Amino acid sequence: TGRGDEADRVVGLEIGADDYLPKTFSTRELLARLRAVMRRTQSNDRAKGGSEIEADLTNGDLVISPGSRTAALGDDSLKLTSLEFDLLLSLMRARGRVRSREQILDDVAGRDYDVFDRSIDVHVSALRQKLGDDPKAPTFIQTVRSVGYMMIKQ
Repeated sequence: TGRGDEADRVVGLEIGADDYLPKTFSTRELLARLRAVMRRTQSNDRAKGGSEIEADLTNGDLVISPGSRTAALGDDSLKLTSLEFDLLLSLMRARGRVRSREQILDDVAGRDYDVFDRSIDVHVSALRQKLGDDPKAPTFIQTVRSVGYMMIKQ
């Protein structure tokens, strides 16, 4: 930020910033700060058991690799956006169980559900298209009317 006063730095930190780097700054300092944050994050992940890589999830020909954030249907790699991948992962982790729109939005977007928010429906539609899934005769993602979606067990 261009504001370098002590009061501005304190306010920035109090409203949630992890660090405060006023303009002008050196590239070396920025990189050093980034490395420090990465070290803290990685040590926190290890302390929480986050160093373990989650096993691949399979459902019929559909395979998801959470560690590498890749998905494949048979021999074909799926080109998914980050949100589509998170959506698919959320549904795969709960195979055979209905997930409400609220639960899915919390998983993929980390935000609260608004009853008028239908954005998840648009993302499910795009994901179905990439999976070649027909909503009228679903193979993978079933709509549960007025509730949400369910990954059908293969």
